[in-house]
Amino acid sequence: MENAAERRRFEEQVAWKEVDQLHAATLQFAGKCLELKKLCVALCAALVVWLADKDIRFIECAVVALALLAFFWLADAQNFYYQRKTRRGIAAALGRARLARGLGNSVSPLGLEKDAVGSVLSSLLNTSQLFYFFVGVVILVALALTHHA
Repeated sequence: MENAAERRRFEEQVAWKEVDQLHAATLQFAGKCLELKKLCVALCAALVVWLADKDIRFIECAVVALALLAFFWLADAQNFYYQRKTRRGIAAALGRARLARGLGNSVSPLGLEKDAVGSVLSSLLNTSQLFYFFVGVVILVALALTHHA
């Protein structure tokens, strides 16, 4: 009987260690998303100022600026995808800790697995990614004003 109790205690401790590690990873991914957004705004602003002084057609300037924006959007979406994946891992580890303690496993919506395509698409098209749409609009307006199309 003591072995079973020790094993459950060990499984619970391992699950909590996993929760701690996944939580730290999730926070790092969230921080990287914020840093990417700050870097994106700074580089896009610098690019618009630099392009405003060049004798380049509006459409060429827009393509260059939107390509830079797309790069940041995809990098941020990748971070968001892994952030969501680590949160699912946290939910699974919490479920294992509950089972080890004998409390049963409650299913969290966070722990439900999505299909791979749905998960990638939801990472690309979520409310956090609206930021890049607004930055894109601002870039296009700024370039239109400086280039007098």
